[in-house]
Amino acid sequence: MQLVGDIGGTNARFAWLDENGNPHAPLTLAVRDYPDIGSAIRDFVARTDGPAPREFAVAVACPAMADEIKFTNNPWVFSKTALTAEFGLERLVVVNDFTGLAMSVPFLGSDDLITLFDGPGRPGQPLAVIGAGTGLGVSGLLPHAGHWIPVQGEGGHVSLPAVDDLDYEIVKFLTMELGRVSAERILSGMGIENLYRALGAINGFDVSPKTAAEVVEGALVGKDPLCLAVLDRFCLFMGSVAGDLVLTLGAFDGVFIGGGIGPRIADFMKQSGLKDRMIAKGRFRDLMNDVPVRLMTAQYPALLGCAKILSA
Repeated sequence: MQLVGDIGGTNARFAWLDENGNPHAPLTLAVRDYPDIGSAIRDFVARTDGPAPREFAVAVACPAMADEIKFTNNPWVFSKTALTAEFGLERLVVVNDFTGLAMSVPFLGSDDLITLFDGPGRPGQPLAVIGAGTGLGVSGLLPHAGHWIPVQGEGGHVSLPAVDDLDYEIVKFLTMELGRVSAERILSGMGIENLYRALGAINGFDVSPKTAAEVVEGALVGKDPLCLAVLDRFCLFMGSVAGDLVLTLGAFDGVFIGGGIGPRIADFMKQSGLKDRMIAKGRFRDLMNDVPVRLMTAQYPALLGCAKILSA
């Protein structure tokens, strides 16, 4: 009767926990098919012929501190108090989606990770977690007394750092459109679309809009020069933001990249300037060079993280 969930801008994923406290037979539902979270939960319970849930831990793609949960990139809104009453829950835990993702990191196996850039790291130091999908998620894990404490924040909405001249031109172009350019405005699906439009304009091309998936395919399959330039700049910005996160958290034992975009461009990321941009931190370059970067490829890591939260 323990239920876990992971709700992003596009999909809502649910699973029951088995007798060992691990997610079992997860199911993915499209957010657009349901008016609210309660409807999605009831459909999941019906589809799985499950019992009424008694405990529910859910990772949400938005701030999770207040009673009202309002998603950043989907129209759902719910009250923790009302949801608890609606299902008669004995326990409800709501965390940011990347808090749930971060909590899975210590429990992932070698088959769940790809090493993009190796390094000795600093065992016993914090870990950084970042990932691009519908939005940009950011978290971290702090070691304490044999356990891990997740960092719950909204680091995807920090101001986007510009390093070279082209970065500044991109930020200037998008600022004219958006008023403020956060990291998520580039490091996400919509960010890839923003970046494609910006680079097209900066280079004087008359381009039609492309979806993020079309840009990725255009780069990896079609070898389109503009699409390749978009992915290259995407990786550079990812390196800048990941490096800032390492310095902020003191996460010198490793960076873990999650989200839906990374696995699609894993080989491209390995050959990109991501690591060079990440370690380009002046007097801290040598320290940053030791930080390994790993890509998370597990299918449902946030559900695993929520399971560990329920068992804590």
